[in-house]
Amino acid sequence: MRSVVKRVSLGMSAAVAAAAMVTILAPGPASAEVIVRWYPYTTAGAKSCNTAANAAGPEYYCTVVTIGGTRVYALARP
Repeated sequence: MRSVVKRVSLGMSAAVAAAAMVTILAPGPASAEVIVRWYPYTTAGAKSCNTAANAAGPEYYCTVVTIGGTRVYALARP
């Protein structure tokens, strides 16, 4: 009887360990955006970013990000 309980216990612990590894190794969600280039947080920077986004294609867009406490325009893509 003890050996049966021991085998079941070992089997369960192996299953739990395998499930934990799958959870750890499973890829997470992709990052929301990739920053391609930064522009100054000025009117000229906004215009430059918008021009670059239009030239780069429909998947690129401009957004405002804060880096080290400084706001900048960023050319980004998903």
